[in-house]
Amino acid sequence: MSQPPPGPPGPYQQPAWRPPAPTGPGPRPDLSAGHRPDTTPGAATRWAPPTAAPRAASARTGRAVLATAIVTALVVGSAAGAGGAWWGARTAADQQTVQPALQPAPQEPVPPPAEPGSVTDIAGRILPSTVVIELGSGGTGSGFVIDEQGLIMTNNHVIAGARGGNIEVVFDDGSRAQASVVGGSPSYDIAVIRVDERPEGGLKAVNLGDPRSVRVGDGVIAVGAPLGLGGSVTSGIVSAVDRPVAVGGGEGGNGSGEGQAYLDAIQTDAAINPGNSGGPLVDTAGRVIGVNSAILSLGGGGERQGGSIGVGFAIPINQASAIADELIRTGRSSYPVIGAQVQTADDGSGVVLSTVTAGGPAADAGLSSGDVVTTVDGRPVTEMVELIVRVRSKRPGEQIVLGVKGRGDVSVTLGAVRE
Repeated sequence: MSQPPPGPPGPYQQPAWRPPAPTGPGPRPDLSAGHRPDTTPGAATRWAPPTAAPRAASARTGRAVLATAIVTALVVGSAAGAGGAWWGARTAADQQTVQPALQPAPQEPVPPPAEPGSVTDIAGRILPSTVVIELGSGGTGSGFVIDEQGLIMTNNHVIAGARGGNIEVVFDDGSRAQASVVGGSPSYDIAVIRVDERPEGGLKAVNLGDPRSVRVGDGVIAVGAPLGLGGSVTSGIVSAVDRPVAVGGGEGGNGSGEGQAYLDAIQTDAAINPGNSGGPLVDTAGRVIGVNSAILSLGGGGERQGGSIGVGFAIPINQASAIADELIRTGRSSYPVIGAQVQTADDGSGVVLSTVTAGGPAADAGLSSGDVVTTVDGRPVTEMVELIVRVRSKRPGEQIVLGVKGRGDVSVTLGAVRE
């Protein structure tokens, strides 16, 4: 049955509206898509259940929009990150340009303090008391201050060529002063000179040790001016003690020891070279135990023949000091004698008294020519140099005990020869 056609629409009627009845507290309405309020007139306001899922086409469209938004966000985010990094780098660069970082002022390196007893420590204490001795003839040597009033000890062979000539002393601070000879002993190779002018800080005397307490293997340092190089320090050990050494020109034609220095030496492997002569040999407490005097060299005898091969000799400071005291008091020195000429026995059994001086110490003790000495104070001697050195280690007027073949021990009071 057919329906009649619809008539024309009537005028629009505004629906009547009444405010909803008040409700108590409750959960906030879910305004997410798919929820809508029920607006039925007269009904209390309530939230309708979610609507059915949208059509697939709408879902695909939503995903496309979401994907586009995500890609856009990523692109924008990446660009923003790159731009932020560029801006930060740019800003940092601008700040560096405008405000450069302050650099600390350069400072001189400060060395650590020297370990007590180390070579550094000892050198720092002994160098201010060590001097270079320059001769007008061009030679150089070393010395050290023994008195704050200007007395300096050195080797006799250092100043021997300058008697009456020009001697100049160079102190550790580089200042210079003229020096004069107080006295010298060729027999002990010890000399004393004096300076009247002193460096600005004054003179500092060395501390003296006791060579009798020195043992083989003890550490030592040698200070001086090898080849004119002042303030040089070398280190080593004590290689031997009581080493008999003859220094000078020849052994003395008559076996008396005249014209030579005979040393009861401290042997060391600390490098000693030409120019070190007269400088101090120092122990690990900073005390002077010897005066560097000679070296054994492959180039021949004597210091002038070559450089160090690790065999150097120093005069024990107790012996050097005794000679220096005599030189300071009198300007001259003396050495002890037994009153006999001596030579090494052919069979190496001892030292022969080849000639005994009448009225001399040996003769007064009952010794005669031909007697063979085998010990001095109980220590064996097999060579002439050993006997002379043992005698020279004493002072005139002292007694010495000689062990003589066929006679036993004989006590001899030493005589004196004035240099």
